[in-house]
Amino acid sequence: MRRAGRAVCAAGALVLLLGGCDAFVTDHTPERVRNGTNELDLTVTGRPTPGSLAVTEHVLARLKARDAAGLAGFAKDGAGREDDARRWVARWGDAAQRPATAHLATGEKGDAFAEVRFTGARGTLSLMLLPEDEDDPYGDSFVVALDEDG
Repeated sequence: MRRAGRAVCAAGALVLLLGGCDAFVTDHTPERVRNGTNELDLTVTGRPTPGSLAVTEHVLARLKARDAAGLAGFAKDGAGREDDARRWVARWGDAAQRPATAHLATGEKGDAFAEVRFTGARGTLSLMLLPEDEDDPYGDSFVVALDEDG
């Protein structure tokens, strides 16, 4: 009887401990709000994949926030990506404040692209999306080639 009581108490304590873990998490903000993609006025056409859409949204959110360092975090590795990100923010930061339409499609070798038009802005922002993992070219995780003209 005493063992059963201890087992019940131990189980109850474990439930309280595990159930109470959420009590220590104070930020219940949805990820889309935290990463800025919730604020985008974006229309999507074409055939996006979850990964190509996600990286496109992140790039547009970083442009809208004029966050070159954040944008560089979504770029393929390479020298000059911070400079390229600053150049993109200078070129597209104002346009990114407006509603946008992105046409997404996949390429032949696991890459993808997005053509983004901002309402009232001249030109088209072209995003070349490359597989994040070169060993898994058909995975659905992408980085952006900022060294392209954009």
